[in-house]
Formats: sequence, structure tokens, C-alpha cells
Amino acid sequence: MDIIKKATVPLIMLLLVVVVWVGLYIYYESSEVEINPLADSYVSQLQNSFDLEELEEVSRRTKDHFPVLPEVFFTLIGRD
Repeated sequence: MDIIKKATVPLIMLLLVVVVWVGLYIYYESSEVEINPLADSYVSQLQNSFDLEELEEVSRRTKDHFPVLPEVFFTLIGRD
């Protein structure tokens, strides 16, 4: 009888964990996921070649509009 008293609490906790586990498994298996039909357009490659003109335009705009150039920024914050 003593072993039953000692094992009651762990068995109840184990049963509770199993019930929650099975419940969550059933819930996630029954929920349906809708995939966007336009998902292929989000992962398709934009261009086959690297556009240097666009990179130069971004670099020029960075120099024109940022108060501190990116290469100078790291020296200002004292990077270790």
C-alpha cells in the first residue's frame, strides 16, 4: 500500500503530461495551413546578373544622405 501512495503523484503528473501531449498533437495535426498561391514569386531569383550600376547608385546615395560614411562609422564607435 505504501508504494501506491508514493507512486500516485508521479503517475497523475505523467498522465497529465500524456493527455496534454496527445491533445496538442491532435490539435496541430487537425489545423490546416494555407499556402499562399503566389509563394513562388517571393522566392524566385530577381536577376541572373549583378547590377553594378545599381550598386554605384546605392553607394552614391549613401554618401549623399548619411551624416557619417559607413567605413568611418566603425572608427567613431571604437570597435574592438
